[in-house]
Amino acid sequence: MYRRILFSISILIATSLSLSAEIIQQQEIYKARDKVLPALVHIQPVIKNYNTGELEKQAVIGSGVIFHKDGYVVTNYHVAGKAERIICTLNDKELVPAEYIGGDPLTDVAVIKLQLDGYHGDINIAEFGDSDSLQVGQFVLAMGSPLSLSRSVSAGVISTRDRFFGDNVRLPSGERTGIYNLWIQTDAAINPGNSGGPLVDLNGRVIGINSRATMFANNLGFAIPVNIVKEVTSAILDHGGVIRSWIGVHCQALQEMEQFFKTGRDKGVLVSSIDHGSPAEKSFLKAGDVILEVDGKPVSARFLEELPAFYKTIAEYEPGSEISLKVLRGDQEYTFKVITNQLGDLQGEDFEVSKWDFTVKAITGQMKIDNNLEDTVGVFVAGVKRNGAADTGGMRRGDVIKKINNIEPINLIDFIAAYDNIDVDLNEKILLTVDRNGSTRFILLKLNQTAKENSDE
Repeated sequence: MYRRILFSISILIATSLSLSAEIIQQQEIYKARDKVLPALVHIQPVIKNYNTGELEKQAVIGSGVIFHKDGYVVTNYHVAGKAERIICTLNDKELVPAEYIGGDPLTDVAVIKLQLDGYHGDINIAEFGDSDSLQVGQFVLAMGSPLSLSRSVSAGVISTRDRFFGDNVRLPSGERTGIYNLWIQTDAAINPGNSGGPLVDLNGRVIGINSRATMFANNLGFAIPVNIVKEVTSAILDHGGVIRSWIGVHCQALQEMEQFFKTGRDKGVLVSSIDHGSPAEKSFLKAGDVILEVDGKPVSARFLEELPAFYKTIAEYEPGSEISLKVLRGDQEYTFKVITNQLGDLQGEDFEVSKWDFTVKAITGQMKIDNNLEDTVGVFVAGVKRNGAADTGGMRRGDVIKKINNIEPINLIDFIAAYDNIDVDLNEKILLTVDRNGSTRFILLKLNQTAKENSDE
């Protein structure tokens, strides 16, 4: 009898403690929600899309969070980076226009500014936390507008704090991203529309900005660590953008190849390829070299997750800096001096060639590298309108236009000038010379004929 009484008491105590813990946790969730939800922003940008061969304006949905008393909002670059117009809904459901301030596709971070002249409500600011202190299994809240359902909150835990997707991940607009940062993975529900919204700890501090949702599995969402967000937003507000150095090396994890390359464990970064014409190539670095030190500081990348830190080490130098790389090549160690270049724009300006049914963009130095082009001369075909004159003539996305009839445009400005000077009524046929994968092709645009065929349909 006595044992039964003790057992019953222990059950009551355990139940009481469990309920108390749940109540405490619930209260923490409420407090965290109330700290950040008033700073949450529902973002409705109208973005420009040139990928179909004509200029299309699309209304999309995203999220953001106010982080500055003057109305600055952080969101994703893929939400606001191509925006022509932005309307925001604040926590009190008031509509406020916003302007795009700047963005960084390489980390998928952008800043917009609320235009508060006609707004009479209160501006609430979210507090940034410290993503380096996160723990796997830690409770978090994801806030935003999943599938356009504004002011939504979901809960979960940190699944991992150092996910890496490789250095060739692309945003919907085509720019590379995720080279200089790892990703926070969480099982809190993140869906399209959550992009740009805050990932929040139970202290009510923003520890990440939601960026990626997966359509192929449940309970898999990804956020940009807030320490990266703090660096990028500061650079945007102070300098208009992030300025990075670049030397043109691509690396891979050493993992189990230390013995083959004769390095010690956790020692060195393996160079897998070098961009043509880059500072690294000019300084005679080669694929297969193992970089041991940067300006006397040891570097290593045994695992994929260590590569962004190495790339970031190079990027943080002032462009034009001379850096010393200690390199292991075979059995010998060498020291190379490399002058860094500034990493330029990833994508060039777009232009709609409406009378000829395709779109083009200026060729940047990075586009030359990414698309294996010989130079930056000409313009890059970004999209081809279906059944238009260019499509009928055989043009394809990725072609580089080198000539319009006998005119050789050096850049986008030259191309637009030549295009504007051609009278379509007097020139029913236009001959374009293009480079396609290193080979020359000729494309004949039959302008009036195509227009007549389309009208007959």
